[in-house]
Amino acid sequence: MIELKNISVSFGKHQVLRNINMVFETGEVVGLVAPNGTGKSTLLNVMMNYLKPKQGEVIIEERKKYKSPKENSKIYQVISMMPDQNDLYDHLSGYEHLKLYQSMWKTKHLKIDELVKRLEMSHYVKKKVGSYSLGMKQRLCFAMQIMSDTKIMLMDEVMNGLDPNNVELISNVIIEKKEEGKTIIIASHLLENLEKYSDRIFFISGGNLELFLDKSQGYADDSTYIKLSHVNFETIQELFPSLYQVELNHHEMIIRVQDDEHLSETLATLISHEYNQFSVGHLSLPDAYQLKF
Repeated sequence: MIELKNISVSFGKHQVLRNINMVFETGEVVGLVAPNGTGKSTLLNVMMNYLKPKQGEVIIEERKKYKSPKENSKIYQVISMMPDQNDLYDHLSGYEHLKLYQSMWKTKHLKIDELVKRLEMSHYVKKKVGSYSLGMKQRLCFAMQIMSDTKIMLMDEVMNGLDPNNVELISNVIIEKKEEGKTIIIASHLLENLEKYSDRIFFISGGNLELFLDKSQGYADDSTYIKLSHVNFETIQELFPSLYQVELNHHEMIIRVQDDEHLSETLATLISHEYNQFSVGHLSLPDAYQLKF
């Protein structure tokens, strides 16, 4: 468990985080979503004590705080940040990196070969990192954090550079780690699979955390949306002048309806005008992201 109390961060006159109060519970995956440069990495750096907030404090496991080098050393046995690709050594192999992390975190109970097989890295892990592709390096960075086996894991852009098969692979391992009781906080502007493995998802907007989804309670916006494809935006506006409408792109738009009665009436009108390409439901994460940012 990690608690943020009144966290604020400013760079000059620009306030990046504003009085954030939040608890991330044991055994949950939390997604932090925003474009680059809007505070995702800043918040993770505050949690790791790499950056001191202007005000507020971070509390680990209900009582541990960053106070002194001795106390910080104890905390770093509990919380870790996924390494960046710039942290890798080109002259070492991936396997040597994993052995290094195993030694640093004293995780001899974890078998490197089993992790390598699970992440489908066997064909390249003993080659020097300097020969790796972007996706291969990203899987290695993820494997290194898994090897740390800390109770709290912070991941910044974990899916960066991965193809769809590896996004699915990493997503499944994240779910496995959650089931082991890990607290996993993922900051990303890439939305692939985030709803699949996250228990809660927040947007970072205006320096605040805004809830998008809590799987135990539902969507923060419980409205029903109709998503239309291949329609004329002006025609739809004329048909439904009183309903909230947004054009997503040249081919798609959404209409928000507040209740079942309005939904039935709206669908009947669409069908009567031969608009048959639509879907009905909650606002998807990609669509909500597009509207927010």
